[in-house]
Amino acid sequence: MFILKFSTENWQGNRNKIELHLATNWTDIEIAIKALDGKNKTLVTLETEEETHMSIGGGNDKYVVYLTFDNEAFTYLIDPSKSDAEQSLVIGGQESFYPAKLCVDLHKTLKAAKTFAEFGTIEKSVIWEQDQVLELV
Repeated sequence: MFILKFSTENWQGNRNKIELHLATNWTDIEIAIKALDGKNKTLVTLETEEETHMSIGGGNDKYVVYLTFDNEAFTYLIDPSKSDAEQSLVIGGQESFYPAKLCVDLHKTLKAAKTFAEFGTIEKSVIWEQDQVLELV
């Protein structure tokens, strides 16, 4: 397993109960991702000791997935068949609007997460789009 741990969020009203789990097998991670419901359980983060991580947010077959190796460049899993029209999702306990192309299905989400969790690489059978964090000078 490439990742060392993963965290899950569980919102109860305005309080978040974050749980940290050791990453010992894929099955536990898959169960956590499938438990995302877009209401109370809205985020799973696959983590290393460094800044490399993958976040999976949402639920109900609409997930936003990003991956970063340095916490500066972010690569998003996309569905290019969808438009940029915005969809509402609850991620990290907050409702926000995301371009539809960022809202991917469970199958793509699990495929991308499994490859990253086990090997620390980007799954090549799905489509990714890179975004940059802007730095103020």
